Amino acid sequence: MRFDKPLVAFLIGALATIPQEIYTWILLNLGVGRYSVYQLNSLVITINRPNEVLGILSTFLTGGVISVILYYLLNRIGTDYIVLKSLSTGLLSWIFTEAIFTWLLEGPGLIQHRPISDYFLQSSGSAVFGLVLGFLYKKYLVADSRVQS
Repeated sequence: MRFDKPLVAFLIGALATIPQEIYTWILLNLGVGRYSVYQLNSLVITINRPNEVLGILSTFLTGGVISVILYYLLNRIGTDYIVLKSLSTGLLSWIFTEAIFTWLLEGPGLIQHRPISDYFLQSSGSAVFGLVLGFLYKKYLVADSRVQS
């Protein structure tokens, strides 16, 4: 059976969003922010109606694509400090997706502006995503130098 590493990387990226969602829900229940990561991603599709099911689909897709991009980058830059590189990737992807989200939805006024605490909630959630991604990469893709194509 062939070991399809980019597909495994995609699945790792999709699964790494689950602890991110749990973390954002915990903070939401503590009164920090307005949207969990799944709710926020669903707003790109529904505009003003957060929906967790659509959020799961869009977040799994986004997390998987980010993970595959990281997989191919690791082939070029190496796998040393994989957790730190994954953490950086998670935070950089948050900046990129937040810029797109703000440009598409908040800028034109399609949704109300979010409180600043929501940005901290989402960025720290992306850090959780990056850490989990790094640890899963280390366990399933980097062990025994299996990242090479």
